[in-house]
Amino acid sequence: MTFGILTLATRHDYKKAIGLALSVRASNPGTPIAVACAPKLRTTLSAYFDHVVEEDPTLRGFRHKVHLDKYSPFDDTLFFDSDVLVFRNVAEKVREWANQPYTACGIHASDGYSSFGLDRKRVLEKIDKESLVVIDGAGHAYFRKPGCFAVFDLAREITAKHAEYAGNIPYADEDVIDITMTILGLSPAPHGDFFSRYCTAVPGTMEMDATRARCEFVAAHTGSPMRPYMMHFAANEAPFPYARQLNALLKGAGASTDGIFREAFADFFDREIKTPLYKRLKGFNKR
Repeated sequence: MTFGILTLATRHDYKKAIGLALSVRASNPGTPIAVACAPKLRTTLSAYFDHVVEEDPTLRGFRHKVHLDKYSPFDDTLFFDSDVLVFRNVAEKVREWANQPYTACGIHASDGYSSFGLDRKRVLEKIDKESLVVIDGAGHAYFRKPGCFAVFDLAREITAKHAEYAGNIPYADEDVIDITMTILGLSPAPHGDFFSRYCTAVPGTMEMDATRARCEFVAAHTGSPMRPYMMHFAANEAPFPYARQLNALLKGAGASTDGIFREAFADFFDREIKTPLYKRLKGFNKR
């Protein structure tokens, strides 16, 4: 059985994918890493990945994530979004999760809405279940062949009938996987010390150096020290701390760092200024 780590890369985020790969090299030496991308990125990425897999050109955006079983060259795979950094050896967690063909950190919920607008109560009525698996924002997934094929086949079937299951909302692979795992009776893994976000740290306690596979902070929800396996910088979160980590990783590997801080500033402007202003103006117009 071969185990490896997989990610996806686009022309917009390929430097993040390289950063992820370099953080894996520091924290999981010897673990093979694969990336699925467009052919034009093969030459650029081949210096940092053990396997470069050509993505399906007919797919767009999140839909690639319900085809990960086809992209992975490994029997056992731990997938990470490109905007993730890894700080600890993941082998122990993979052994814990190997009793299921597919899992990710998450919870169960019986009501509310997903980040993308999925009405959980509505979909639970449709699939006749009492609670829904929720992995929103996970940024990772573990899957094992051949058992995972049934999981991805169902996810692709639900994708093809997305409006029927989810209603008239934007497509999100997380919503689809939530429904898929629930129908198949697959349990989410506890978040524990595996998953983290920058905002989960008590301000002033974060100590991070991805080049040395180090990340420690005091968790705001427990008040206890935490050494996470991974950190997901989703939704343009903490753009400047993330940019500093990417810059150090790429610079240390002799890779181009051009545009990293420029992109961080754009992300900061979008998250902290543009989006809040838009919401305020939208609310004002509704009065």
